[in-house]
Amino acid sequence: MSEPELLLDSSIRLWVVLPITFITFFMGMVRHYVSILLQSNKRLTQEQVSDSQVLIRSRVLQENGKYIPKQSFLSQKYYFNNPEDGFFKKTKRKVVPPSPMTDPTMLTDMMKGNVTNLLPMILISVWINMTFSGFVTTKVPFPLTLRFKPMLQQGIELLPLDVSWVSSASCCFLNVFGLRSIYTLL
Repeated sequence: MSEPELLLDSSIRLWVVLPITFITFFMGMVRHYVSILLQSNKRLTQEQVSDSQVLIRSRVLQENGKYIPKQSFLSQKYYFNNPEDGFFKKTKRKVVPPSPMTDPTMLTDMMKGNVTNLLPMILISVWINMTFSGFVTTKVPFPLTLRFKPMLQQGIELLPLDVSWVSSASCCFLNVFGLRSIYTLL
């Protein structure tokens, strides 16, 4: 005989799950736009832009060369690979990638990114632990092993509770990681 199924109050969806979802969604949106505002402008030289455009043209020629006349393809190929004065033969630019630990602007950009990701997560976690601590919010629709219990039932100390039930704190983290694909759409 199977154990009786846990029955959740329907108002948990309205007063716990929806606020957690909305807060994590809007905090993610704010975090995204703040990170855009704090992002420093990377200045490119004319040489770097020119090189990137030539690389794009050569890649397009390689992919779509079969669709243009043979004479056009050969003239473009000659422009890129001529042994005497072809672009890739005469242009020998040594690209030294800057070390992030020696460039102060890269260090500050990394710090800004870490702060804009860490601070909202701390605020959301504290708010959810203060407001919704101890709620069982939802159940995942597939069976899980016991090793998932500490991850999904954070803040709930019920030993006989099935592993597939999710606490409010864990629901927040599932929302944060689950909403990443939605943020890319916006």
